[in-house]
Amino acid sequence: MIRHTAAVALMLMFSGIPAAAADGISDDAATVTGSKAAAFPALAADAEWGRPAIHVPDASRGGVLPSLYVTLAGLHAYDGYSTVSGVQRGAAETNPVVKNVAGNPMAMIAVKAGVTAASIFMAERLWKQNRRSAAIATMIATNALMAAVAARNASVLRTQR
Repeated sequence: MIRHTAAVALMLMFSGIPAAAADGISDDAATVTGSKAAAFPALAADAEWGRPAIHVPDASRGGVLPSLYVTLAGLHAYDGYSTVSGVQRGAAETNPVVKNVAGNPMAMIAVKAGVTAASIFMAERLWKQNRRSAAIATMIATNALMAAVAARNASVLRTQR
């Protein structure tokens, strides 16, 4: 649950980055004349200038990338659970990167949350650079790798029974 919440929070945090206005008039031009009302006289009568503008992005992320994020978080959660369970039952961790934290549930959660966040961050960066197919391909490859790890952990847990 913590990983799912962290993934959603990270996704929301990076999806709200404002974009520059497309009309070519900067905020500096409005402040030179004294106010935004002076920069846009035709709109000044019916606009409320006290509130900040809200930018709605044109391109939607759709359902593919967020579903890949959720799948990745679930696979990492299962991997963390199965690794800790296996090590506590006597299995040996073969990944040298997490070998030292495999027996500690809180350390494993921290490592898995960090790896999940880094993967999502990388895909988000690719998406924002208009490299959308690379973002989706990266998440598919990451999910495939984690699915293989989760399947291996499941087979190790089955043999320990």
